[in-house]
Formats: sequence, structure tokens, C-alpha cells
Amino acid sequence: MRFRHAVGAVGLAIAITLPTAGAAVADGAVGAGRLTATDYSSGAAALVAMNPASGAVTGTFARDAEDGVLSPGGSQAAYIDRRDSCIPQPEGGCVYARDLVVADADGSDPRVLVPGVQPETGEAPYVGHPDWSPDGRHILYDSPRGLEWVGADGTGGELLTRGRLGTFSPDGRTIAFVRTTAYPTEDGYEYGTDLHVLDTVTREERQVTTRRDISSTAPDWSPDGTRLVYATQYGLHSVDVTTGATTELSGGWQVPLSGFRNPVYSPDGGRIAFQAYDGTTEGTRVYTVEAGDGGDLELLTDRPANLTDWTAR
Repeated sequence: MRFRHAVGAVGLAIAITLPTAGAAVADGAVGAGRLTATDYSSGAAALVAMNPASGAVTGTFARDAEDGVLSPGGSQAAYIDRRDSCIPQPEGGCVYARDLVVADADGSDPRVLVPGVQPETGEAPYVGHPDWSPDGRHILYDSPRGLEWVGADGTGGELLTRGRLGTFSPDGRTIAFVRTTAYPTEDGYEYGTDLHVLDTVTREERQVTTRRDISSTAPDWSPDGTRLVYATQYGLHSVDVTTGATTELSGGWQVPLSGFRNPVYSPDGGRIAFQAYDGTTEGTRVYTVEAGDGGDLELLTDRPANLTDWTAR
């Protein structure tokens, strides 16, 4: 669950003294499991595992791979691969297709599951943001048509709904996603983005948030399936999926953070890792906070890595 340096977002001017990267919290939760991320430190994208205590890269699953996630058993990886071949545009220049690829976890045997397609908007062909169902049967992804899924073997592709950035609940029954809609104002219409959920069995949909302020980054489910953590242009929040009650997680910090993206829960639900732009250092960093109230802000690393998951192993 992604971004590049987002310096234009509205920041929170806020200041705690941060520990050095890699400092673990007292309860040790931040050191449990591993983070999956797209790492750009070598100049090219690579799907890697990161130590959630130190921020160090502990392994590479695939190179030239973005937005990657592992299968439930960890034996395979699904990721986005940008083709090298130029697709000439009428106005000049090139666009590049983005394919959904599945490979073994060591990067071997890559195969295109869903080829990049030309969107109706005339923008670059693409698919994006894969997420693997907990039972291993389906891979969810963004397409120009909306939110789709396909069998892990490449069969049974289906358009699910109008939306994007979908994420399976821990039991696989529900998909959380974001949807942008137009709403009337005194001056006409404006656009806003909220969280919605889709029942994968009944296909019933329900809107979860109503503030129209969700950033273009995926939400993440708490391990018990009761809450979603998400980013807005103003900060980090979590929401009770049943009641819609929200909790602000980014108040009280004394660090000028903005551009919040890619929040992910720790395997035990106690911490949340996320990315943000630090206005003091003028760089994007990875942090962790307490999941309940956003307290105990910890710097993990300043490595240019886009988080997609935090798994137990």
C-alpha cells in the first residue's frame, strides 16, 4: 500500500525531538516482522524487505519493481513493472505501459499477469497498486476502468467497482478503497475523495468517511479488521469501519510533516508506519507511531522507500 516526494501537501507545523533512525520503542512492537517497500536508493525501483526496527534493507524480492506485495505464504510477489519500450504520443514524447507481474519471491520466473492497457483518458497505459487476497486466490489492482481483480493464475478477471487503491480486509471478505466524486457547491461542483468498502460476496458498497479529503494513497486495515488507517492532505487518521468514528493520529507532534502517505499497521496492530515529508530536513522519511492515538513518534529511516505492507514474517 505508495508515493514519491510530496512536497506540495499542506503540512502540520508541529516539534518533538526525534531519536536516531532505527531506535526501537520500549515495547519492541516496532521491531516485529518486516516491512515491504519499493526502494529507490539505487536509482531504480526494487521490491525489498526492511527491518522495522532499523529501517535497513534485509532482502530484495525483485528489481525494476514498484508497488509490490507478497503472497500470503510469502513464496511469490506481485508488483508493477514499467515496460522499456516507448509508446509515441501524438503531441510528441513517450509513455510507458505498466504491467502487473507475478514472480517467485526471489525475483525468478516473472510473468505478466495483466498487461498495461490504454486508459480512456489517453494517459499512459497502466495498471497499479496490486494487493493479494488473504486466501491467495485473487490479486486486486487499479485499472483505467476502476478497481479490478484477477485470479492469481491470471484467469477470471473482473471489474469490481468504480474506485482505486483497494486493500483486502484480513479475512478477505471486504475491500476498502478510495473513490473521488463530484459534489455541488455555491460555485458549481468540486471533487472530493472518501473511503468506501465493498463486500466481496454480496457486492454491496458502503461509504465510510465523508470529509472528502483522502489523499491519493491506499488505506490499510488493522489486523483485527475493525479500523482503517488513511492519509489526508492534513495528516494521519484512523476510522472505525462500523461506526465511521475517526481518530486524528497526527496532532501534538512538533515536527513539520506533510505529504503523509502509505500508512501500514504492524502485525500486532500496536504501531503504524508511514511516510511523510519533513520540512526541517527537506526530505521524505519513514516514521512509526502508536496506532491508538498517534503518540510516540519515531523516525525509522530517511531511505527513499515507499511502504506497501508490514507483515509478521
